[in-house]
Amino acid sequence: MSGALEGTRVLELGHWVAVPSAAAILADWGAEVIKVEDPTTGDAMRGFRSIEGVAVGQVHYWFEQVNRNKKGVAVDLRHEAGREVLYRLVKNSDVFVSNFQIPVLERFGLDYPALKQVNPRLVYVVLTGFGREGPHRDKPGYDYSAFWARGGLMSKIGEPDSPPPPQRPGLGDNTTSMLIVGAICAALLARDRTGEGQQVDLSLFNTAAWVLSIDIETALAAGVEIPKTERKRARNPLWNTYRTRDGLWLQLVMLQSDRFWPAFCQAIGHSDMETDPRFSSSHQREQNCEALVSMIEGIVASRDCAYWEEALGRHQLVFGRVQSVMDVIQDPQAAANSFFTQVPHPACGQLKLVASPVKFGSTPAQVKTPAPELGQHTEEVLLEVGGYTWEELAQLKELRVIP
Repeated sequence: MSGALEGTRVLELGHWVAVPSAAAILADWGAEVIKVEDPTTGDAMRGFRSIEGVAVGQVHYWFEQVNRNKKGVAVDLRHEAGREVLYRLVKNSDVFVSNFQIPVLERFGLDYPALKQVNPRLVYVVLTGFGREGPHRDKPGYDYSAFWARGGLMSKIGEPDSPPPPQRPGLGDNTTSMLIVGAICAALLARDRTGEGQQVDLSLFNTAAWVLSIDIETALAAGVEIPKTERKRARNPLWNTYRTRDGLWLQLVMLQSDRFWPAFCQAIGHSDMETDPRFSSSHQREQNCEALVSMIEGIVASRDCAYWEEALGRHQLVFGRVQSVMDVIQDPQAAANSFFTQVPHPACGQLKLVASPVKFGSTPAQVKTPAPELGQHTEEVLLEVGGYTWEELAQLKELRVIP
């Protein structure tokens, strides 16, 4: 069955995670994605072998996750003939997407004015760290620096006065990848109406401001920052975390505390607390939050997590068990909704991957092939898309433009 983007050709000049992740989603949705890499080094992600002491083995599964379903082309863009290869691919593509720095793209003649001359219908998308304009337009930006640190998120996570916590690998990149996908689809829709392509710019820094927009908007409109939450003194004790007897954690998420307070008191077996004058309204609970948090801590700590999941669920309260990554991959709800998939792989038989988070009813997303080896489809793509002959390919090989 065809995917939603069947017939769309995407040219990816990406590295690391953000743009490759976006292109992987497009490929899952049926687009033909051609990944262009340097013949010598390839995508820098290929050489990234360990995180916090956890090393990839024979199968580079981090690279596989963000590069599945693609065709791999290796071209030396430092050579004039290599740039001509890219131009010929651009001429027959719908989208060009990259997260290389703007000066690099300009140096190789891959800026929007140049590629627009080759293909006026091209949707040209570039992700930067900090935006196309301004004093830091050319500053390198990874998600740890541009999204997590510079974007304000790092300052708002954790207890007051605690050190800034580290980010999880690829968190900002994968968040931004979804915006890239949405931007590309919107630009393609606009092209269908107007017949013209356009330049689209995104940045990790700007994405962080959007992700943190409730905090950012408070600062913009009121000139103040929402304080960090101190768990022991949470102003709404029903919007807080509590540890169960078996060492697990529950996240209560009852923002409308007056609505849920009576049922909560019944669920925890302390209906007397409902009319306690210290806790009888949201205002009173906020005024006496430290005492109430302490009481709830003691009550929750007296039973195992499974007990509280049943009791709270029976009263239709809003909560969630804090799961580990191992819990997530074994979660029956995740399995029932096809969060994960697998693809045949020459090195390991079957490789499990995280599936596309969007479920189309008539044009399902699919993972059909593993990530390409460096330059695996160079000849195939240059013959079919670039219009080269075998003789021309031989000349490019002699020049060492392609492997």
